[in-house]
Amino acid sequence: MFETVMDKTLDRWFAIATPNERVFGLYLFAAFVMAILSWAYFHFIAKAAKPENSEKSVWGYIFDKKAYFHRSAYQDYKFFLVNGLIYVGLISQLLISTHLFMSVFYGSFNGVFGAHEGGLIDSSVWTILLYTLIYALFLDFAIFITHLAQHKVPLLWEFHKVHHSAEVLNPLTLYRMHPVDLFFSGLIASMLAGLAFAGYYYLTGETPHAYEVMGLNIFVFAFYLFGYNLRHSQIWLSYPVWLSHILISPAQHQIHHSADPRHWDKNMGLIFAFWDKMFKTLYVPRGYEKLTYGISRKEPNPFCSVADMYLQPFKRAWKLLCPEKDSNKALVALGALVFIAVNYGVFYNFDQKVRAENGPLPSVYMEDLTWTEIQQAMDERGYDTVIIPTGGTEQNGAHVVLGKHNYVVHYAAGEIARRRGDTLVAPVISYVPEDVHMGYAGTVSLPEPLFESVLKAAAQSYKAHGFKNILFIGDSGGNQAGQANAAEALSENWAKDGVKVAQIDAYYSGNGQMDWLLEQGRSKQEIGGHAGIRDTSEMLFIHPEGVRRFPWYVEGRDTGHNGDYSLARRRTGERMIDMKIDAALAQINEILGTEAEGKVSLDKAMSGTSYMEP
Repeated sequence: MFETVMDKTLDRWFAIATPNERVFGLYLFAAFVMAILSWAYFHFIAKAAKPENSEKSVWGYIFDKKAYFHRSAYQDYKFFLVNGLIYVGLISQLLISTHLFMSVFYGSFNGVFGAHEGGLIDSSVWTILLYTLIYALFLDFAIFITHLAQHKVPLLWEFHKVHHSAEVLNPLTLYRMHPVDLFFSGLIASMLAGLAFAGYYYLTGETPHAYEVMGLNIFVFAFYLFGYNLRHSQIWLSYPVWLSHILISPAQHQIHHSADPRHWDKNMGLIFAFWDKMFKTLYVPRGYEKLTYGISRKEPNPFCSVADMYLQPFKRAWKLLCPEKDSNKALVALGALVFIAVNYGVFYNFDQKVRAENGPLPSVYMEDLTWTEIQQAMDERGYDTVIIPTGGTEQNGAHVVLGKHNYVVHYAAGEIARRRGDTLVAPVISYVPEDVHMGYAGTVSLPEPLFESVLKAAAQSYKAHGFKNILFIGDSGGNQAGQANAAEALSENWAKDGVKVAQIDAYYSGNGQMDWLLEQGRSKQEIGGHAGIRDTSEMLFIHPEGVRRFPWYVEGRDTGHNGDYSLARRRTGERMIDMKIDAALAQINEILGTEAEGKVSLDKAMSGTSYMEP
């Protein structure tokens, strides 16, 4: 826990090197370039009202000493360091989570509209692009609506005042936000992020992945890149009037910080301006406006120190709750604490219950789950089947990496498990019998009896944990005999315990790939049997980085592949994998006697889902 806290804290302290922080070096550089353009416009072109310091040099305009050496700026710097520890290091880890909301919404969709296997619509480039936009819109609306509440609800305003107490603006003013303020924003943003996530998954049956740049939603990335850091600065950059009705410009946010009463409660939006237009809080400047910053002209900054910035909001909030002396204050405070503790317990237990019964499992791959998640899947959801996939570490010609079989069977086994719904996938066994390939560097081979022993030991482990169906799926020809022998021996021994062990050989030898390729006009010589069209196409679909465009050759040595791999295509690989999966599912359903209920599970947790601060 301590290491996690420190890692998150250091990420915030070194935000200039962290792409998902808004003061990342690239965003600051982009803002610097735009600041130069702003200075050039006011210095050489503008004739009407313009900033007083635009007559200075470009350096004096951008790095105005009055802004960066002001008492308020020093408060920003100190607050940034302290808040990095208090907020990012602790509160975000303990309190901000989208799992509950995602689980609740997903469970609600199943309850209201009915559970279903697979997706209602097919996932495509367009659905992902739409999700990318909707995700950005949901997060932006969450920030807008919480920001509006922070201005309109007196209790919340006492904490939001900390941000508005800045008398000058600089990029670190962004972080001048009370932890209570941040928690409230994060909670609402997490809720809407969970709604978007659950909605996409319910409709498509696939884990949503937004289009990203450096780990950020592309729309958010563009927003950060094009002058975001000028919002908290002395640099005036406004958009044309028409664009200011769509996007919030840096100048509009500076107006939001103005101490002038006519600017109060205006321009609440983060990215999009149409929320402000809908709620009648939009203010679009027609030109440069000279501004003074702070809570009000009479009392711009009531905080004397960083400690005051943390404690004073609580004192003022308490006065709002108890405006007069009350002998029952202690009782009220105690009751509030008990209420919070009880509700937290109920909230937590409800979260666990919803996630256990309705929420998607973080993954079907055991190596990506905790032991408690596996136990819960077995106890609460009826997961009683485990796939033990076997791959191999063998040469695959000069053009495909040694781990080909491991990549392919890992992906295919995961898809089989998802489509069944009651199945988990064990880690891939990557050391298998490979005698035929031992003449090539890097190949690892196990003796056949040892391989069978490994399979039996793995199966014994899963039987001990309570799994009733244990399935061997191998992606290599050398694995098939050992799997069949192990399955036959274990099935005979464990039949009395009600445990089935099966070799799913249809995945490898009964998938119809060869016949399909022959129907497409390919000859057997072109198709090949090792690292040819089939294997290479599958890798192009699953792990294209594992296929070399320009292979290295060893003089005088055969490459080890056969078939014409230049005819391999990604779409062919997708078809090949589907044929393996379909063949395996048909055999599994026949062996186990029935198809699973189609309970859906996610392959990635929502950990790491971020929200945007106002």
